[in-house]
Amino acid sequence: MIDWLMKRPASTVLGGCLALFLLYELSVVFFAYTGDAYVNSDTVTLSAEIEGPIARLDVHENQVVAKGAPLFTIDPTPYQLAVDESTAALANAEATLALSRDRLTASQADLVSAQASETAARQTYNRVSSLARSEFASGQAIDDATRDLATATARAAASAADVDVARQTIAVNAASVQQAQATLNRARYQLGKTAVIAPDAGRVAPFTARVGDYLQVGNQVLTLVTDNRRRVVANLSERHLARLRPGQRVWLTLGSQPWVVHAGRVTSVAPGVARSPTAPLTLPYVDPTTDWVRLPRRFPVDIALDTWPADLGFYLGADARVLVIF
Repeated sequence: MIDWLMKRPASTVLGGCLALFLLYELSVVFFAYTGDAYVNSDTVTLSAEIEGPIARLDVHENQVVAKGAPLFTIDPTPYQLAVDESTAALANAEATLALSRDRLTASQADLVSAQASETAARQTYNRVSSLARSEFASGQAIDDATRDLATATARAAASAADVDVARQTIAVNAASVQQAQATLNRARYQLGKTAVIAPDAGRVAPFTARVGDYLQVGNQVLTLVTDNRRRVVANLSERHLARLRPGQRVWLTLGSQPWVVHAGRVTSVAPGVARSPTAPLTLPYVDPTTDWVRLPRRFPVDIALDTWPADLGFYLGADARVLVIF
């Protein structure tokens, strides 16, 4: 047999290559292996939501923090002054509104009095007019009654106008109170953004921010590697997608412990990837690493360890090797 193979080297090499190809094609039915995998978890980038100098840094690089722990503080002085100013403006607006309501009450009382005077003057005018027709009232009496009625009517009209103006003033002052309240709410909101706390438990990644650095809105300050969803992401070839299912058994090694095998399970398979790095960032992009041969696309597969050992350090981005059993 060996002599036969030695006499036919071309056939031997071709047969060996064909056998290896068939073994590779059959292997995808039973398992998937990749060294293109890495450790991942949820990360949160803390940015400035207001501008100002950093007054205090409460953490250092690589520090473990609990949820709600203080991270850094932007100088609160101008924002506290804005709250104080807005509080005073609101108090002034509320006092002005209360005064305008008192004026409305007084104007309504004047209107009632003026309407009563108008009613009395009209009754007097009607009585004098009746007497004048019977020649029991002089012309002077008619003139006086007419003048008094006109005066009372004008006063009632003026009082009614004063009531309308008072009501409009109340509406304007009420709007001023709402505006002052909104300004105060915004000032309080901005003051609350001066102290930045950890949104979740995790570890602080290395950073370059220092006390005194002036921050603009949106400037990134810290990145927090949280303890949420610790996982391994394996970029597996698309030829395995038809057989990948959540819950499948996975065996893997981590770059930080290369000779220790960990057990895990598939938790999810990405439903799509971007075809180019310029596509929308809402889809993951996995570099196909093509030379002159077009390689299959790879899709991110999330894998959770059955248990993450307490003595196993967590290093975001560390390499891993993954074997998925179908």
